[in-house]
Amino acid sequence: MGSIIGRLGDFPQGSIKEVSIQGKPYAISNIDGLLFTIDGRCAHAGGILSNGHLVGKVVTCPKHGSEYDVTTGKNLKKPRIPFAKASDLRSYKVTIDGETVILEI
Repeated sequence: MGSIIGRLGDFPQGSIKEVSIQGKPYAISNIDGLLFTIDGRCAHAGGILSNGHLVGKVVTCPKHGSEYDVTTGKNLKKPRIPFAKASDLRSYKVTIDGETVILEI
C-alpha cells in the first residue's frame, strides 16, 4: 500500500525529514538525489532521527549517539551508554511518480 508523503522538492539533497502516516513516524533522506526511508525513531531509546545529524548516508541519533545507515536501516554504532543495545531499523521503499513521492508501507 502506498501513501503520498509529499513532492520531490520537499526533500532536498542531503536532508533528513520526518513524515507521519497513521501516527507512525518515518525518516526520509535524500542521498545523492535518491530517497530512502527508515523507521523514524531510534531503536535504543526512541530518539527522533530527523533531528539527528546526517553525514553522507549515516544519521546519528541526537539522544545517545546511535548511528544508522539511512539507505538500509542497519545499526552501525551502539549508543554511548554502557551495556546499551541497539538493533537495525526497518527500511521502506519510496516511489517517485513525476514530482509526487509515495512511501510503500
